[in-house]
Amino acid sequence: MKKIICRCFIAVAFFLAAAGVSSFAQTEQVDLNALGQETQKRSDKPGEMTFIWWIPEEYWQASFTQNPSMTPAQIDDFLKVFRPYTLVAAVDGNMGSFGTVTYKTEAEIRGNLSVIDSAGNKYLPLGEEEINADIKGLLAMMKPAWANNFGPIGQNMHFFLFPGQNKEGRSIADAKKDGIFLVKLDEREFRWKLPLGSLLPSKICPTCGEKISGAYKFCPWDGTKLE
Repeated sequence: MKKIICRCFIAVAFFLAAAGVSSFAQTEQVDLNALGQETQKRSDKPGEMTFIWWIPEEYWQASFTQNPSMTPAQIDDFLKVFRPYTLVAAVDGNMGSFGTVTYKTEAEIRGNLSVIDSAGNKYLPLGEEEINADIKGLLAMMKPAWANNFGPIGQNMHFFLFPGQNKEGRSIADAKKDGIFLVKLDEREFRWKLPLGSLLPSKICPTCGEKISGAYKFCPWDGTKLE
């Protein structure tokens, strides 16, 4: 499943580029595959075909570096559509004795899905009346392409929007700052320890010389504190 999901990231980026949504100028290019792996969580329980994909703003930024045809102003307009929200995609299925997968519906997943921020505050998916028409349109564009390219998994992937900020105006899940972000699907928990290493410059351990994820504060090999 991991290879399929990684291909999904790239395909969505090119699909949006073909629709007129393209690039984002960055001083350092992010490894899209590494970011994809970091933002995906899946169930390891036998028989479950379940995964959660948290899609932060930085994912779109990394994706659009592959096509330089869009101006910074156009890119900013696109990001402004997503910025008020926390976007989570979910697939939840169970495999039968003969390999047939029964997938949960959007309504079934929605009724059991929530996100929790670093302070322990819980948020439920936003209703249709709470969502801007622009982002509804973008997600509606993505869904058919997803289904056509990735079969049953794509057909049964559902997108859910949550608030982007808490009552104090702070981000619920900031991919570049220290914190915890949790997605709950019924009794199952999918946890991210932030920041995401793929968004930070790599570090070099001064003791052993190993190249280490930018999210690490200490070398995992010898315990040296990293700057």
